[in-house]
Amino acid sequence: MDKELKHFYDLSIFTIEDLDVLLHEILKHTRELVSCEAGSIYMKEKDYLAFHVFQNDALTYENIFKQYCNIKDLQLPLHDSRKYLAVESLELNKIIIIDNAYKTTGYELLGVKEFDEIFDYKTYSIITVPLIHPREKTKLGVIQLLNKKIDNKIGVFTKKDKDIVSMISSFISLSIAKAQNDVQRLKRLNNQLEVANKKLESRVEKEVKENEKMSAIIFHQSKMASMGEMIGNIAHQWRQPLSSISTIASGMSLNIEMKNFEKHQAITQLKQIVDTTKYLSQTIDDFRSFYKVDRAKEDFNLSDAVNKSVSLSIATMSSSYIKFVLNLDEKLTTYGLRNEFTQSLLNLLTNAKDALVENINVEEKRYIFIDLYKKDNNNILQIKDNAKGIPTNLLDKIFLQHFTTKSQNGGTGIGLFMVKEIIEKHMNATISVSNEEFIFNDKNYKGACFTITF
Repeated sequence: MDKELKHFYDLSIFTIEDLDVLLHEILKHTRELVSCEAGSIYMKEKDYLAFHVFQNDALTYENIFKQYCNIKDLQLPLHDSRKYLAVESLELNKIIIIDNAYKTTGYELLGVKEFDEIFDYKTYSIITVPLIHPREKTKLGVIQLLNKKIDNKIGVFTKKDKDIVSMISSFISLSIAKAQNDVQRLKRLNNQLEVANKKLESRVEKEVKENEKMSAIIFHQSKMASMGEMIGNIAHQWRQPLSSISTIASGMSLNIEMKNFEKHQAITQLKQIVDTTKYLSQTIDDFRSFYKVDRAKEDFNLSDAVNKSVSLSIATMSSSYIKFVLNLDEKLTTYGLRNEFTQSLLNLLTNAKDALVENINVEEKRYIFIDLYKKDNNNILQIKDNAKGIPTNLLDKIFLQHFTTKSQNGGTGIGLFMVKEIIEKHMNATISVSNEEFIFNDKNYKGACFTITF
């Protein structure tokens, strides 16, 4: 049984975000624990129990599908507790065991005989388990298990089965509550972010109109956007690990309170918490490395880095009707920070995309050209577009920390200033920008060209 119980202590079950998938996993593992032939889960919605998932090893897939279609809209009113075993189990917060569904007189068990007749099935033993949040005491739903299997024969559910489902019901309830709360929490966070963004946009717009020093305001906006991106990324990567730690800790606390504490189990759970905190620490290091050199440099293939940046941005480019034209020498390598270099390339590609979207109509061709070649003992990487170029009087300002050619609602967070910092300080290379006129497919084009020389 210990082997099966690990599913309810494994972090992976708490990372399942889709509620129906989670319920199927819960029902599967619960059935394995008590060895039963079939089962279903009902979830509380307003003033009734709603059917969600159903499993039966004795039925064909076709009959399971038919059964699902027949009862997928089933709702059990909570005020009819004597009619419905599941409702009474939830309302009384009581595990109920029926040894023989056809001989019991305590419940009507509506639908059982009809189901058995339709699918040539025989329901004997039943155990119904309420799902109650262990701390908040909220009623979440019911697990109903059918036909206990003993040596491949149908038997009755025992006190041991009751103790098992009683023990794991709290963990099941926690995982379900997490899945439900995550959806609502994300909706609230998104709404808060939308409100905050609208307020920020309004404030920035007002300051731009009132203040002649536009460059300082744009710099401030860029810094805020960069911080927002970082906080958003950290929040996204931390949400599930923190949720898992909270769930494990709550489960351990509950076991201690119920005097169901096992040393080996506690050591395993504490190790899971330690491993998760190590992951959280690593994410902090990853974000810090974006601004600080704290990783070893290495030799890497330049064309591989270019192709990775292209693959990461290809979906965004395609949605903006932008095509890549690549001419890469696959043999060229360099020495430096691979990840930071890839981020720099992504930023240059994003700049090119924004310029193309702003200056070139959808009906016209939008291109980003990437050339990698060797010249005079140097490796040369050029990224250019056909977005008509940068005004000549702005070319010498393009890499300044407080400068951008984009509209005030544009911005990539890292900025061309950070690109220059990474290329020159971390890659031992130089970067420059110019406007170029060129011919492609017998048509004249003009655009900005960024040249990196290694």
